[in-house]
Amino acid sequence: MSPDAAADARSILQALQTAVDARDEDGLVALFDTSAVLVGTGADARTVEAIRDYLHAIATQPESFRWDWQEVVPFHAESGSLGFAAFGEIVVTDASGERRAPFRATLLAVQSDKGWRLRQFHGSIPSEFS
Repeated sequence: MSPDAAADARSILQALQTAVDARDEDGLVALFDTSAVLVGTGADARTVEAIRDYLHAIATQPESFRWDWQEVVPFHAESGSLGFAAFGEIVVTDASGERRAPFRATLLAVQSDKGWRLRQFHGSIPSEFS
C-alpha cells in the first residue's frame, strides 16, 4: 500500500473528527456518499434519511467525543476508492469526566468531485468491554 493511502485514510478520519468537534450535522452528512451504510455499536443506518438521523444524534448528544486512533491500516486502494481499518479508543467527555473504551472501525471511501466520501462506516466497541 502506498504512503498516500495511509495519509488519505488519516485525512478522512480527521475530517470526521473536525465535523464531530464542531457538532456540524450537515458537515457530517456531507462526508457520506448517497449510497452509504453506517453501522455503529448500538444502531445502523442504511438510507440517506437514516444516516442523517444517526448523525443528528451524534451532533446533538450532550457528551463530546473523539477518537484516539493509534493504528490505521489501509487494505484496499484503487483509483477512486480506499478501504481501511482504524484501531484505537473512543473518548467520551461530560460533566462527570472522561471515559475511554477500545474502538475499531472499517471504512470504505470513494472519490467524488467534492473529495472523499464514505460509502461504508462500521465502528464498534468490543463486546467484552461494553
